[in-house]
Amino acid sequence: MPTPVTFPQTVHTIGDVQIICSSDELFNHVDDNLPMWSGEGDRLVSANITFTKPFKEPPAVTLGVSGIDAEKDHNLRFWIHARNVTEKGFTIEFSTWYDTHIARAGVSWQAFGPANSK
Repeated sequence: MPTPVTFPQTVHTIGDVQIICSSDELFNHVDDNLPMWSGEGDRLVSANITFTKPFKEPPAVTLGVSGIDAEKDHNLRFWIHARNVTEKGFTIEFSTWYDTHIARAGVSWQAFGPANSK
């Protein structure tokens, strides 16, 4: 189940277009020996993001990895996706598989769309 995450957000409005940007740590699994670090096989971290200022309609969302700390003895494998995008927010899904061990990961994201005049 996705956990709510509070990423610091910067909101810009240019004419009728709203842009929200953010970057922060998505997870740290090494400190408490959690599954992304200690597990094997398919693993997933998901986080619900709520926009500080809703859009008029669902925006386009881009994601990037801003930092990653992984074990050096195995291949680094991961996927990152934006799911369930609405005018109020979206879900980040970060997954890995097989014998990859990821200690922590940072994510940056941007949302672009029509500004809500309300």
